[in-house]
Amino acid sequence: METLIVYYSRSGATEKVARDIAVRLNADELSLEDNRDRSGILGFLRSGFDALTSNVTVINDFDHRLEEYDLIIIGTPMWAGRLTPAVRTFLLGNAEVLPEVAFFITRGGTSAERTLLSMEDLAGREPLASLVLNRQEAMEKTGSSREEIESFVSLLSDKVEGVMEEEVKSDNSQEQ
Repeated sequence: METLIVYYSRSGATEKVARDIAVRLNADELSLEDNRDRSGILGFLRSGFDALTSNVTVINDFDHRLEEYDLIIIGTPMWAGRLTPAVRTFLLGNAEVLPEVAFFITRGGTSAERTLLSMEDLAGREPLASLVLNRQEAMEKTGSSREEIESFVSLLSDKVEGVMEEEVKSDNSQEQ
């Protein structure tokens, strides 16, 4: 199973989770780079505004060929209860070539349901699994975050194996 973890991280929490998942799945990583300055208090305020208004941004080009992967796991922090502009831009520009997907979110306190639905809508497909983690626990790897990541990875492994078995059965029945 060829897996790619695509993520955006401003403070490092989402990056920590992405790297943890990547190690467990032996996956490639793609860190999205937002070309807009989001540092400091003005960057923080701009980030919240851009998320609230569903703005897109300019992200750096990348060399990964998305169609070569069986699964792409997409991670984002939540800003103002919404999807980050970098991940929104990635999904809008690549939805037509995405294989199976899964999502993870790091958040401060609000519900992630709206953000997960937005990611699903932009990806044009239902995720195999989704994971929502408290940002602070993700940074410190405390609480239940480690167990939740393990469960997420296990669920994904099982589901991808099932999808691949179905594809093999379908290919074999078409050959007959």
